Amino acid sequence: LPSVLPSVPALQDVNTTPQQLETGLARVTNPNETPIYICALEKCYRLFPNRDRLMNHRKRDHGSEETSDVLTWNE
Repeated sequence: LPSVLPSVPALQDVNTTPQQLETGLARVTNPNETPIYICALEKCYRLFPNRDRLMNHRKRDHGSEETSDVLTWNE
């Protein structure tokens, strides 16, 4: 995507009620509640819930036990 997107007129949402807005499903999380480990080997970018699962994936799918190229907010 370009860094600046072309402008377009905004459309009013006429379907969503105030009650629906107040009962939103999303919330902010943190590293303690949602661990994320991403395999960045060879632009793989698969997500895993812990380092052990990530390393099992690397050994099986990449034939590697390399511990670098991990994206995480947990360490």
